[in-house]
Amino acid sequence: MPNANLVFGKEVPMELPRQLKANRERLGLSQEDVAHAIYVSRQTMSSWENGKTYPDVQSLLLLSDLFGVSIDDLVKGDVVSMKAMVSKDAVVMERMAVGSVALILMGIACMVGLNAVWKNPSPIPFLSTGALAGIAAMVAFWIPSLVLSVRIEWIKKSHNLVTYREISAFMDGEEVPEDGEALSRRSPWLSNLTKLICGAGIGLIVAFVLTLIVNALH
Repeated sequence: MPNANLVFGKEVPMELPRQLKANRERLGLSQEDVAHAIYVSRQTMSSWENGKTYPDVQSLLLLSDLFGVSIDDLVKGDVVSMKAMVSKDAVVMERMAVGSVALILMGIACMVGLNAVWKNPSPIPFLSTGALAGIAAMVAFWIPSLVLSVRIEWIKKSHNLVTYREISAFMDGEEVPEDGEALSRRSPWLSNLTKLICGAGIGLIVAFVLTLIVNALH
């Protein structure tokens, strides 16, 4: 169903796409006219009207001013759906995040433990068989952790969670959260790659330091 979000297992129609089209046609404007007036591309405007994406607070303010209506008139019941979706997905993402961290910690524990108990030399200089097995174990745990991290980013992007959180706060008269997702809005792939590299790097550094400590104790 177009122009709908899945909330608690049910598709909930979003009001904004219908309001955008109705107000635009009321004023005799094309999508390109509106896009030019609020400093976005025509493709962005089309995406909003088709319910594929949702405008941020700043864009809603510009649309409200252009159409001569309140933001409340534009979004109407959408805020209720937004809050339900943010609440539901927050629980799912929290569980995924805990699982991702747990997998990394298990990988580090395996890496340190195998290196400590399996001291036989390996074909690779300066690395024991246990160290190689530990690295393999770390990678084996890191891959599903990586999958969970990517899944979290996909949920945030596909469900417009950052935008919904900002709109919900604005409509409640609260301070709009600072945009800590600026990079992910501009370049989602670069944001994800940066997070993955940083996560893997931190995990390997921690594992390496712990391995050195275990070796020193022996």
